[in-house]
Amino acid sequence: MIGGTVAAVAVAGTVLAVVLPGQGPQGRPTPTATRSTGPTEISRSTLTALAPRGLRVVSDQGAVVTIRWYLPAKTRRYPLVLQREPADGQRLMTMEAGATSAKVLGLDPDTGYCFLVGAALEISRKSTVAWSKPHCIRGAVSR
Repeated sequence: MIGGTVAAVAVAGTVLAVVLPGQGPQGRPTPTATRSTGPTEISRSTLTALAPRGLRVVSDQGAVVTIRWYLPAKTRRYPLVLQREPADGQRLMTMEAGATSAKVLGLDPDTGYCFLVGAALEISRKSTVAWSKPHCIRGAVSR
């Protein structure tokens, strides 16, 4: 790679390669036409447009639940995360970009759960995720 450094960023167990422009060997700056002043703000309308939709449970077998959702075309390139509450020790589950379903294992059959699916649009100290609306089962209520 010319004029860039590759850094690995881990998010909930998934490692993503991030190209950092303007850094040459040993971290010395290299000439570039423009320099970024930091992450750009992602608008609320963009978050809404890229959020997974139609989250639903298609199978509830007690300890195993299968969830499906729809992804807008532009969202299919982003890595996805599934959040569940209560967490039971595993709050986030990572998924490949473009995934439209997941099996959630190890659930307590007598407990209600709420699920969210999100597209990781920006990974940084202040990561930006476009979240679906929550879907709750077994009497659970979203906070």
